[in-house]
Amino acid sequence: MRTLRNLDINKSIESRKLIFEENWSDKFDNFTNYLIFIALINSSVLCLKEINPLSSNDRIGYYLFPLVIVFCLYGFYCKFSEKHLKEIKFYIHKEEAKQKILEYGKKYNYRISKISDNLVFLNESINNFSSRNHEKTILVFFKSDSILYTIIKEGYRLNAPVLFSQHFTRRDLKKMLQKK
Repeated sequence: MRTLRNLDINKSIESRKLIFEENWSDKFDNFTNYLIFIALINSSVLCLKEINPLSSNDRIGYYLFPLVIVFCLYGFYCKFSEKHLKEIKFYIHKEEAKQKILEYGKKYNYRISKISDNLVFLNESINNFSSRNHEKTILVFFKSDSILYTIIKEGYRLNAPVLFSQHFTRRDLKKMLQKK
């Protein structure tokens, strides 16, 4: 799990953003991710300018480079919004919601940690073909009538953003918290 030193639970809930002490490697990681996305976008735009859309040899690039640009913009947005907490409202008691979140974690074999009154960590091991054990963590903050959550990922060199699993997780949590 990524280190979240001095995570301030109450301020995070109030501001709807993770409030913690970032070390230099976290800042360098963010900078590196942004730099990679910007470099890919710029190179794709430059390549797209050189393509003749009427040439049969350039048609693949004509469709491929815009997809690369959209993917990089999406990745840039995901990394930028990684610390922002998303909200899911529910109409059940807070303790019942917490119990459902813990059941969800057990059902999908998450390693559950940091269980407190207002926070639960659900950690999932990521198999990225390395000898180190890396994790994707769902941080769930509890309010009286909603949860605030975000998903962060730990990697060996880059903590790349969580691109698609965040949508599946949101759907699962929403469905689970709406059920009677």
